[in-house]
Amino acid sequence: MVTTFPDVLDDDVDYALDELDDFHERLAALRARRPAAWVRCFGEKAVLFTSYELVNAAFKDEATFPSAEFYGNVVTDVMGRNIQCMEGVEHKTNRALVSPGFRQRLMPGIVGPLLEPVAHELIDRFVDRGEADLVSEFTRRYPAKVILAMLGLPQTDEDDVTRWALGMLDIQRSHAHAVQCSQEFERYVQPHLDARRDAPGDDLLSKLAVEEVDGTQLTDEEIFAFLKLLFPAGADTTYLGLGSTLLGLLTHPSELAKMVADPEGRSAAAAEEGLRWNPPVPLLPRRNRHDVVWHDIAIPAGTQLLFGIGPANRDPAVFTDPDRFDLDRPIPNTLAFGFGVHYCLGAHLARTEMAIALRVIFERLPNLRLVDDADVRVTGAFIQLLRGPNRLPVRFDG
Repeated sequence: MVTTFPDVLDDDVDYALDELDDFHERLAALRARRPAAWVRCFGEKAVLFTSYELVNAAFKDEATFPSAEFYGNVVTDVMGRNIQCMEGVEHKTNRALVSPGFRQRLMPGIVGPLLEPVAHELIDRFVDRGEADLVSEFTRRYPAKVILAMLGLPQTDEDDVTRWALGMLDIQRSHAHAVQCSQEFERYVQPHLDARRDAPGDDLLSKLAVEEVDGTQLTDEEIFAFLKLLFPAGADTTYLGLGSTLLGLLTHPSELAKMVADPEGRSAAAAEEGLRWNPPVPLLPRRNRHDVVWHDIAIPAGTQLLFGIGPANRDPAVFTDPDRFDLDRPIPNTLAFGFGVHYCLGAHLARTEMAIALRVIFERLPNLRLVDDADVRVTGAFIQLLRGPNRLPVRFDG
């Protein structure tokens, strides 16, 4: 059976650590030559799946590529044993316990009272200036404020929560800092959780505190683990995805004109296309537990794997003219939220957040345009596995 790694890689750059200005072009070239390529990731030899067919199949094959094999051995001392680290009955039970606040049917009920006010509040801070950096002043702040509101936590804590969320994600480069952020976050949440157990309300933190499945409730430790997944995964990926969607609109004049003409009618399609065009998690790490020959690819046990969501979402075998941002594209089967049993729990919320934010932005900021764009680029958010625009300097009419 498979026991060795190849001596020669298909690409010798490190897809987690190296800044790649030609990110999409490089991945497209790999996909054209070999849809399962040997590369580097965090200094290790890794298999990178680049075609839609292989990435979709890999997500579905939890038996061969279990989420727990990577996350259970990398993130637990910082993030706790969250649902990414679980399998089988444990995963099913815990997912059922934390899922009530994220069901699709609940999304319309939070649009008016929660999402729109947050978007308007952020825009109110800069609208009179006629200019802003939409990354630092809107997209980075918006999802964290939304999650705070959903949990019933103080909106004034957005800066601390954003700092902790980003710090907890940087596990493999700054482990000590990630642990510190995790501990500070727990100390912040604990008194709020204690209060909800004594007197639950209508917020998500109360639901987590009192929800039962077959007589089982979540422990404090399990709630902390879920929240430490929710804030980094929910806040950071949404801000990156929203920024990339805005960049797509602002750099494609024909699509920008469509959005300006009908913000309400176009916002959902724009969000979906943005997630396809530049997904916030273009490369998702996994490991295989055993030696395997999978789709004729020999993979030794314990190999670092990368599910290439970014190149899969631009696979010309599935998407016509895939590098173009196109609001009229038929709704794609995007892989931005994964697939299978670990399909992103917050997908409906993220889509709704992005659509509402886009609508409010284009309703409130007339003649929105990108300025001083020489240094605007989609880049890694401290590692290349999370990507979004570094800045979005804009002007708009008063």
